[in-house]
Amino acid sequence: MTKNTFDEILNLKGSSGTLEFDHNERTLDLVVQKDNTDEGSQNKDVKALSGGERSFTTLALLVAMGERLETPFRVMDEFDVFLDPVSRKIALETLVEIAKKMDHRQFIFITPQDLSSIVPGEKVKIFKMTPPARGNKVGGLSQQVLDQ
Repeated sequence: MTKNTFDEILNLKGSSGTLEFDHNERTLDLVVQKDNTDEGSQNKDVKALSGGERSFTTLALLVAMGERLETPFRVMDEFDVFLDPVSRKIALETLVEIAKKMDHRQFIFITPQDLSSIVPGEKVKIFKMTPPARGNKVGGLSQQVLDQ
């Protein structure tokens, strides 16, 4: 099941992948094919992927494993900072759809990136922090609060 979900998420970006568990050696290898129509783009060394490809692959793995975990909260912090705009859009849409389907769990996504493409609703809330004041202030740092 985790293997299938991992591949399905990578397919959203035109890639494919599988997870190779070696229970005797206690290892997990990620095999990623950057272009799901070109077997020559298959790569067993995730370190050889670009930063954005590696981030999207990691996100796919976390989501796939997360479907098997029975945790009431899922928190992802700055998961999208190394993603290119296309991958980021796919990742955000995928995460929001998964979160909506699992309404018995609470998802918290923390990002410094723009969220204008996400439509708030009954199941989706967006909280933005006020940008920090830049410059020299007497008395040092000040506390940030959420806008209501």
